[in-house]
Amino acid sequence: MLKQSAALILTLIIGLLTIGCASTEAEPVTAQEQPATTSTAVEVATTETGDISLIFNYSGNLQSTADIDVQPKVSGEVVEILVNVGDEVQAGDPLARIDDELLRLDLKNAEVALKKAQLDLVKMEAGARDEEIAAARASVDLARSALADVANIDDNERTTAVLNLSQAQAEVQRAQAEYDKIAWAGQVGTTPQAVQLEQATAAYEAALAEYNLKTNPSDSTLAPLEAELVQAQLNLALALQPFQEFDFELARTAIEQAETNLDRAELQIEYATIRAPFDGRIAGVEVELGSLVSASSAIVRLVSPTVEVSVPVEESRLGQLRVEQPASLNVAAYPGVDFPAIVSIVPPVADGTTHTFDITVLPQDERGLLRAGMYADVAIMADVKSNALLVPRAAVTLIDDRPVVYVVAVKDDRQIVERRDIITGLRDKDNVEILDGLTAGDTVVTLGHANLIDGADVSIIE
Repeated sequence: MLKQSAALILTLIIGLLTIGCASTEAEPVTAQEQPATTSTAVEVATTETGDISLIFNYSGNLQSTADIDVQPKVSGEVVEILVNVGDEVQAGDPLARIDDELLRLDLKNAEVALKKAQLDLVKMEAGARDEEIAAARASVDLARSALADVANIDDNERTTAVLNLSQAQAEVQRAQAEYDKIAWAGQVGTTPQAVQLEQATAAYEAALAEYNLKTNPSDSTLAPLEAELVQAQLNLALALQPFQEFDFELARTAIEQAETNLDRAELQIEYATIRAPFDGRIAGVEVELGSLVSASSAIVRLVSPTVEVSVPVEESRLGQLRVEQPASLNVAAYPGVDFPAIVSIVPPVADGTTHTFDITVLPQDERGLLRAGMYADVAIMADVKSNALLVPRAAVTLIDDRPVVYVVAVKDDRQIVERRDIITGLRDKDNVEILDGLTAGDTVVTLGHANLIDGADVSIIE
């Protein structure tokens, strides 16, 4: 058995040697032949035109577009609370009520004051009563007559005055004569003759004064009578036209002021019902029944149903952002859901510490799924181009800090690569815009170009 195996092995060795010698003789190698060229296996893609967008990615916390503590406009005791935490309210819905009893008394006083002001104007427009005018006319006539009686003296009065004066003078002379008869006796002051002389003298002085008044009244006598006439005439004029136009203006102004006070009192009562200033949701109730509140007291916390997010944008990117720019949001609560949004605010001033601009992004959340406090990933579309020449990001590499690609070409029935310097534009997660250096339809290397050189042979693999 061992002998047979050894013989078989020997036979095989001899056969192989024979074949080797025959091959050597049939295909001799000449000195002019070169070994086969080695090619690099690469993956490729074709340049094509399409749309590309420049996206800036940020993150931030969602917050309500409006978040306020609703405060009353009047002070008082809270007598009713009409909402609970979590309630949705519309603008104008009542939230709470404050005791308005005193406010209603103020309203009543304002109504009374307005009515009085209106009646005062009606009375002014009606003017003086007829009997008041008649009395004023009579006063004028009486004062005029009194003055005329003194100022205008007829002949009969003058004659009577002269006669009275003459009689008084004669009586004085007679009394003086009788007195002189006893004057020598001394101590005659209490005698009848002395008394009679004194009385006659007084009567004479009175007659003289009357004579002077009747014949030539003095200014001191006429002045009081003239003043009485002037006053009576003034009273008549006031009765006929008691008010001037500015008096009516004052009365109308008083009515306007009373109306303003009434409006204010009504408004105060309206303010006693605290209402929602905008559509929103109650985030907190800050008071209890019976609480005394003032204009600085918080009644409820109200947040808007819409939310927004503020993200810090670098100064270098500010020129690429504008209001109404499209954006999108993603939150962990709804994975895979893109919430469309827009840039709503681009502030004019940067943060003094970080030198960034807090851009506000407003999501378009029609279903109301987003809530304040959620953490959101924000993507802002800074630019978009249509019909741009695009290559995969993997095709672009840097050589000496310059972007290049390797383009596959055919030369002498060989596939080689040509290095092309390019100018790039927008980039997204998949593609790069080519502004110069390539044309549509070029085949570029996307994998395997790590050790390529210009003109290297390549073989394309799928």
